Amino acid sequence: MLGVILFSLIMLFYGFVLSTELFVKAFPAAKDFFSKVDAFFEKGSIKVVLSLLGILFGVWNLFAPDFGAGYSPTIIGALLPSLLLIADATIIYPNILEILNLPQESKDKYYAFIEKYKGVAGIATLVSGFLHMALFRQILF
Repeated sequence: MLGVILFSLIMLFYGFVLSTELFVKAFPAAKDFFSKVDAFFEKGSIKVVLSLLGILFGVWNLFAPDFGAGYSPTIIGALLPSLLLIADATIIYPNILEILNLPQESKDKYYAFIEKYKGVAGIATLVSGFLHMALFRQILF
């Protein structure tokens, strides 16, 4: 139970970080707050740490010995949130893909895709985090 709550809070944090642009559009009065949050997370070392921690927590949740209702494995419930968090980690610091031997045009397509759907990934992570917390005893989430 504690692991589910901690992982859900981590997902909510990453969802908040990724969707600050959408929050600015929704709440224009809080623009100063969100600009300070963006300025803090735009530092290179913080992005690297967040990216590495996101990958670590995503892999940890995928292989954690935590089971859902009836002690049956939560394949979808562990797989989807874990993959979302790993994807968020690569969205926060996309240069982590430079270690892979991919053609530059594929990387450019990926960077363009990230910039276009960064907010959607944040909202999906927020929704998944809330579902993960609310339905922790269910087999699917």
